[in-house]
Amino acid sequence: MLDTEVLSRTPPRALDVVTPLGDVRFAVRIGGWDVPAKPEHTWELGSGARLCRWRHRSVRLDVLAGTTAPEQPGVTRETVVFRVLAREALSEFVVQAELAGPPADARGGEGVFTVETAEAVVSVGGPGVEALRRCSREGRHVPPYWSGKLADAVELDGARITWQLPGVERGDYAELWVSVAWSEAGGDPGRAVDIDPARVLRELTQ
Repeated sequence: MLDTEVLSRTPPRALDVVTPLGDVRFAVRIGGWDVPAKPEHTWELGSGARLCRWRHRSVRLDVLAGTTAPEQPGVTRETVVFRVLAREALSEFVVQAELAGPPADARGGEGVFTVETAEAVVSVGGPGVEALRRCSREGRHVPPYWSGKLADAVELDGARITWQLPGVERGDYAELWVSVAWSEAGGDPGRAVDIDPARVLRELTQ
């Protein structure tokens, strides 16, 4: 993803995103491997983003996480981009994002949920099935052989989203992006999680 030789090391920490309504926590499983919460290595980028890396005999996982400015005023957004590099054929790529201790009611849509209290609104989301199919057909971000295997790839359960993605062949890569956005009560951060991943990647890696 980036040349780490020119980056500064920082202490590894979990990918949790702190919001006004609690922490958004991530869990990742790749080919039967439950990825540890903390990465092996972390580097800081000039944009303020951080690059995290995990290594396993069958895969390397790079995660780029950082804040970018959405078009919506009064909204804060952090995006986490997961990139799998397959050293061996992988049977699955699963990413789960969950808001810890959310309010009782969570409203959801395709690949996104939103929770609200009298103090704040928080939305968490990423690509839905059709967005993933489009990327697959266009050869962007995910393998082209995914397009016919994504029917049940995104599962929403209250304040938790799970992307149950297909396998990745040896030598291939796949990316998944998840954004967390929040605002004061009455705002609409849900629109801010519908991102152009290529543009956000460019902003984070500047």
